[in-house]
Amino acid sequence: MRWQAFPPLLPLALLLAACGAPKPEARQPLVVQTVTVGEFRFAPSIETISVIESTSNVVMRPQSDGRVVRILAREGQRVKAGQPILVLDNVQESATLDSDRAEAIKDRVNAERYVFLNEQGAVSTKDRDAYITQAIQSRDQARSSAATLGYKFVTAPIDGEIGNLDSVKLGDYVRQGQAITGIVNNSSLWTLMDVPATQSSQVKIGQPVQVESQSNPPVKGVGQVVFVSPYFATASQQGSSTQPNTVLVKAVFPNLTGILKTGQYVRNRIITGTSDQLAVPVEAVMMQAQQPFVYKVLPLATILPQIKASDQLLPAQKKQLEKLPGTTPVVVQTAVTLGKLQNNAYPVLSGLAKGDEVVVSNTALLRSGMPVRRATAPAAS
Repeated sequence: MRWQAFPPLLPLALLLAACGAPKPEARQPLVVQTVTVGEFRFAPSIETISVIESTSNVVMRPQSDGRVVRILAREGQRVKAGQPILVLDNVQESATLDSDRAEAIKDRVNAERYVFLNEQGAVSTKDRDAYITQAIQSRDQARSSAATLGYKFVTAPIDGEIGNLDSVKLGDYVRQGQAITGIVNNSSLWTLMDVPATQSSQVKIGQPVQVESQSNPPVKGVGQVVFVSPYFATASQQGSSTQPNTVLVKAVFPNLTGILKTGQYVRNRIITGTSDQLAVPVEAVMMQAQQPFVYKVLPLATILPQIKASDQLLPAQKKQLEKLPGTTPVVVQTAVTLGKLQNNAYPVLSGLAKGDEVVVSNTALLRSGMPVRRATAPAAS
């Protein structure tokens, strides 16, 4: 059997091409999104973690010894200033007050009678004054007895919410000054911040403070600095929660949601100033050997001389670029000097000017001198 030889495939392909086979299309420019460099308001800040406290937080203590005969509130209850919480045994004090009030009424009536008789000339002025003095003394004694009885009622010193009352039961004997429970009003809170000494000179009274809880979702608030300690904390301060070599800073803020509570930890940002600076979004920035850079978009005509003089492009690439229209957008890798990132934007210290157009998408696929096509019209940063 004889094998039939077939012609090579390559000439066949050339033949087909000569007969009008379609040519592959030229690669389209990479589509990128761009923004125009503009000004952005930056707010330099100092960040701390701190504990919050109520501006109204007191320990309730009885002003007299006695046995608990009534408990008029429960833990967690909201109370008003002056509202009775506990009642101590007061039988003797109530009896004394009743007696003193009766005595005061009797002496007042006698004094009024002797004033009338003195006006009629029936008694001497000396006798009248003696009865008036006795009436005043009886009145003051009744007031004193009323105050003594009042000490048998343990009342709320402020508006707020009662803490734990488990330590006191009916029949318990309590002492004057004994801690019964706490009452806290969380409507207004303090955040107590330890600011490092290196940053303390930036803090001023009246500066805004942004507060955010560590819960999920976070609870946010805004207050202002009301106190900057004139002292630096030292390691020798015993029993102090302030960190050494820091300055205690207090800020007060309203607890609008009512969710934040005394003793809770929060994140704080003390806004030490504001400034308007040129900025680029974080998506536009890339790093190369610790040097940040962006891809700036320029018309080909403005940079063609530099492209021709560059040794980073091959001659064939330069010739391809020379064939393109002068309005073709081309990216140029541009080194920049940036400040600290804030709200997903970098302040531009050097390398860009207002109105420059930079790429914010597909930056990893770009190289200097590469033609691109904008996805959308340039927008202000």
